[in-house]
Amino acid sequence: MKRMITTMTMTALVVSGFATTGTEKVEAATTYKVKVTADGLRVRTGPSTAYKVVGSVNSGQTFNYLGVSGSWTKISYGGTARYISSTYAKKYSVTTSSKATSGFSRPASGRIAQGYGAASGVYGYTFHNGIDIAAPTGTPVYASASGTVITSRYYGAYGNHIMMKHTVNGLSYTTVYAHLSSRAVSVGQTIAKGSRIGNIGNTGNSFGSHLHFEMHRGNYVYSASSAANSVNPLNYFN
Repeated sequence: MKRMITTMTMTALVVSGFATTGTEKVEAATTYKVKVTADGLRVRTGPSTAYKVVGSVNSGQTFNYLGVSGSWTKISYGGTARYISSTYAKKYSVTTSSKATSGFSRPASGRIAQGYGAASGVYGYTFHNGIDIAAPTGTPVYASASGTVITSRYYGAYGNHIMMKHTVNGLSYTTVYAHLSSRAVSVGQTIAKGSRIGNIGNTGNSFGSHLHFEMHRGNYVYSASSAANSVNPLNYFN
């Protein structure tokens, strides 16, 4: 009888949320790459022969796929978006599964106004590389993990934004905090997880007060049409 009561008690605790089942959160990520099929293929700054040649690649080399423009394929070349002829570029997918790290926390309070993934294109992108957290202007924004500030400025569609570099469980990540009303950190500063770095706002290409938050594996690589090296932040928050 004592054994049965113990079993029933543990079952009740699991149902009520006071015990864990030991299930680990696993992320399956599909990314796209490009394999070059010809030697001496020229790499250009834009999608036509009118653009400057900045290098060449050879058959068998692979690069992260960032999209396509007409008959040109957009790739990540030396960490920068460049173009090669689609005639000699073979696109393929890579799917990886891994345990999501618990080294990141939610950077601000508020509701998720837009999630990570495919988008309508109405705002100029068909893939949303992060999440939008809607909250009143002035709501504090915190560092999602300990790291170093690599960008803190007002520029382009992000408006007031901050980028941080992190090393978590031996892996490198870059986080982006965009559309801020104010910034409280400078480039080069080392910031502890949970420290306030700014405040939610409505700057740049924004249509309401919110934080646009991105996570990238390794360096920051942006694409308006694919995930590139971004990951879904909701799979990483502890």
